[in-house]
Amino acid sequence: MLVWLLGLGLLLGHPGASITPDTLDIQAALKLALTHHPQLLALRAQQEALRGRKLQAYGIENPQLYFLREGIGSGQSFAEQRWILVQRFDFPLVTYYRLQARHLEFQALEAELEAMTIRIRAGVKQAYTEVLYAQELVHLREEEVALLEQLQKAARARMAAGLATDLEVVRTEIQLADARSRLEAAQRDLLQTRYALFRAIGLDPKAQRYDIVFPDTLVYVPVVIPQEEVLARLNQLPELHRQQVQVQAARAAIRQARASLLPQLQVDIYPQNYGDGYRFVGFQIGFSLPLAFLPGYRGRVREARALYEVRRWELADLQLQLKQQAEQAWHGYETARIIVERYARQVRERSHELLVRLQQGYRLGEVSLIELLDAQRLVLESEQRYYEALRDYYRQLIALEPFLGRELTFLKE
Repeated sequence: MLVWLLGLGLLLGHPGASITPDTLDIQAALKLALTHHPQLLALRAQQEALRGRKLQAYGIENPQLYFLREGIGSGQSFAEQRWILVQRFDFPLVTYYRLQARHLEFQALEAELEAMTIRIRAGVKQAYTEVLYAQELVHLREEEVALLEQLQKAARARMAAGLATDLEVVRTEIQLADARSRLEAAQRDLLQTRYALFRAIGLDPKAQRYDIVFPDTLVYVPVVIPQEEVLARLNQLPELHRQQVQVQAARAAIRQARASLLPQLQVDIYPQNYGDGYRFVGFQIGFSLPLAFLPGYRGRVREARALYEVRRWELADLQLQLKQQAEQAWHGYETARIIVERYARQVRERSHELLVRLQQGYRLGEVSLIELLDAQRLVLESEQRYYEALRDYYRQLIALEPFLGRELTFLKE
């Protein structure tokens, strides 16, 4: 109770928290994440930075303006004066390869943005699943406390009727105290999962409220996914596309490094004046003389080749990682599906039926308190394992969604 009062106090202390809705379903959480998450905003800012780098890739330097005057002090005001405008240009092929590399880098960043969007969606869904599981666990602990309170009343009634000893009442009191402790621990875990969800969304701390309601529930929906369907789309994943484009960009960087041996052009235009009455306009064109044996050129080419090899081997490693992740996600899904179906179709119904019968038998004096407590513990543990299996089932489906390119969980009705 103190934690909830503290939460309300924090809420009143942050008037800006009203931007968050009172009810946060999974669709609203995803919408908030895809519009406010810091990592996505940072990647979009990097896109703008890369656009700026592309504008700088044309290889046109700032023009330089010089003023020259000669023959000062030779008996006349001057012998010659001129203004010189100097402009340097990279060789067109160098500019072409540089622009190609920037364009490929931008494509890689777009693929990274797509991959980041998918990861954030999966992260929000995983965190939301944890919140729903924690809520169900709190409900189970509340149910446990309520059952033990009823059992305690029944034990006291039996003792008053002379059908039981005070040891049964003491046992129920101990069990009830333990159940209340587990309930408090479940409420604490729920608060922690809420924080994890807010972090996955990228929600501003001032907008994180303790009274937000999460209306969705964990419900078993059978989904059949062939393993071949998971592996068929590996080459279409944005992570793989990003790495492939980075390999192409590294190859363009090699060509750019080789083309740096081509001469840089320079154009000079100058109006000049040889004394009074003589005005001319001149120009000159020059080019640099790159030498292939110099360390600078060889170093640039070697560095570009090495970076290309790095990108190529990173691509091979990523292909292995994605294949492994896809295989693990599918096998995890298959195991989770079998387990959750077993609990949904067999264990839950039978355990509840057993509990009802034993409760009736205890009231009639046909069943001992220990048998009833064991049955009650069995039912609650089976319920908890069912929700654990259901949570794992959702986790595996969420892990499979990027490989299938479609939604499997929390579908819109």
